[in-house]
Amino acid sequence: MKGVILAAGEGTRIRRVTYGAFPKELLPIGNVPTIRFPIEALKLAGVRDILVVIAPQTKHGIIDGLQSGERFGVNICYVIQERMERGPVGIGPAILSARGWIGRGEDFFVALGDSILCDFSSKNPLDCLRPMLKVHASMNPLATILVHPTNSDPTRFGVVKFRCLREDNGVLFGEVKNLVEKPSLEVAEAYKANKFNYIVAGYYAFKPKIFSYIERTKPGSKNEVQITDAMALALKNGERVCAVVHGKNKGNNVFPCEYWDVGIPEEYKEANKRISEADLERLISSRE
Repeated sequence: MKGVILAAGEGTRIRRVTYGAFPKELLPIGNVPTIRFPIEALKLAGVRDILVVIAPQTKHGIIDGLQSGERFGVNICYVIQERMERGPVGIGPAILSARGWIGRGEDFFVALGDSILCDFSSKNPLDCLRPMLKVHASMNPLATILVHPTNSDPTRFGVVKFRCLREDNGVLFGEVKNLVEKPSLEVAEAYKANKFNYIVAGYYAFKPKIFSYIERTKPGSKNEVQITDAMALALKNGERVCAVVHGKNKGNNVFPCEYWDVGIPEEYKEANKRISEADLERLISSRE
């Protein structure tokens, strides 16, 4: 499978840290830029060919930093996400910009360049995507989403509702009944399972058919085409969407693993603290 990393967002929530001077994906976690963590996660899942979607105004910093990806053990290409005047924005159009790079009938990963995953109970805490890959291969859905269990306010995320949850060798997963972007607290409460909301954690596996659903998805607030809305449209059309829980299962108890959206200042600080304390940057630096 190929991988696509989205790094063309404006980073408005983290602007008080970046001052808009550089992309949030280059914010340092310890001595490592944020985008190296999704690159490492994809590599550990067996992905070697990666397309990075970048914005015209920030392209030079990311290209100068990552270059060909050879020293990271991957092959990196780039595409600039052009913004048409009054055209839709959001994750949906960013994924569409990768369409020409994805082969016919070829499934692919998508990762947000500012999302970091960790499982501190594992031998390599950055190796978090293998369960997602296995479920995508065995269930053969249109889309497989990695979701994070949380008891915090879920209203700024995409949230999924499971048809049912099952467990296989400690991995929790299931088919998605519905999903919604930025739900109300009332809707989020109705979507809970095992006392958790399950928020979309910025990692996806897709079949190329997802492109047609993105094209048919109407923009919502702020003229954004949300990938959650595209998947909800696919569900209404009878497609199968699965979700894998980024957490451990023991009996009826779910133990969340770590997930940070570095585009939020508070989570950036927390990720920096936890990753630096655990010295996880050595796992990346030793491979360069």
